[in-house]
Amino acid sequence: MATHQEQRTNPTTAPADGVSLSKTIRKLADHDGASIVFSFDGPYYAGDCKLGGGALSVFPDGHAEWFSGDVMSTTGDDSWLATFEFFDDHGVSLWRFGRIASPSLSPPYAVITWDSRDQLFFPAYIFPSIARVSMTYHC
Repeated sequence: MATHQEQRTNPTTAPADGVSLSKTIRKLADHDGASIVFSFDGPYYAGDCKLGGGALSVFPDGHAEWFSGDVMSTTGDDSWLATFEFFDDHGVSLWRFGRIASPSLSPPYAVITWDSRDQLFFPAYIFPSIARVSMTYHC
């Protein structure tokens, strides 16, 4: 049996994290006060999980909504975990959300839809400066 220290350093049991920048980039000149959708083209893989891609819709009132119609796990009973971070057009971080989790990815190989409409809130005054979004993920 492995000790706690061995489990943390063994690459076969280490968590698989990744970072992706949104495909969408908004220039400040494009700002018209309307919501914007930042797309993430997949697929992304982390551990036993796969995310086919998704979109983060950002609204001027200070909330954001995440949607992915293609999330699955080969082992089941996992969750896709994501943290989103806003950047301005110079790459300066504006806001980082806490981690959100998909519904349980069970049974194995079942493809689910992940629609998160009530977990992502930010100070509305930064909305005009948001140019790009990153997603840090883990399963």
